[in-house]
Amino acid sequence: MDAQNTITELKHSFDDITVLYDLSEELLATALKASDQQAQFELVEPLVEVLADSTDILSEEYIVLIEGKPARKQAAKTKIEGALRRAYIALNEFSTRAKDATNAAHVVVKKIKQQLGQVIAHFVGFVALSLDRIVQKAEVESLKAQHASIALMLHQMSQSSI
Repeated sequence: MDAQNTITELKHSFDDITVLYDLSEELLATALKASDQQAQFELVEPLVEVLADSTDILSEEYIVLIEGKPARKQAAKTKIEGALRRAYIALNEFSTRAKDATNAAHVVVKKIKQQLGQVIAHFVGFVALSLDRIVQKAEVESLKAQHASIALMLHQMSQSSI
């Protein structure tokens, strides 16, 4: 792969991370369309805040990783896992609060989960993430099924522990 393709691929991966900002805005937009805008805002606002903070960390740490600073790799891994864990916890809390309601935000939350899976797939190219620290077991299986790079990382990790 030539340098131009590598740069294009890295930019695409970074763009996949920053799409989470767009999805946060889409989540907020559900409040503007709701019959009870205040209640909808109160429902989505905690998730939007966590997602924005997590996206800030993920984008910063992605830059650190592509700069190839080996001394920062372990710290980046810890920050990435923490940001992803907080995002998944916020998603689960949202689902718990909104489980009884038919809500336009559920569609956006589904997109966010898919995008987070894509983001994880990009990061596993740089660091071996401990997915069990980030998501519940059922979600790990779903990520493995959707992303070959995640399945490969988990397989390689299991082989190295034998």
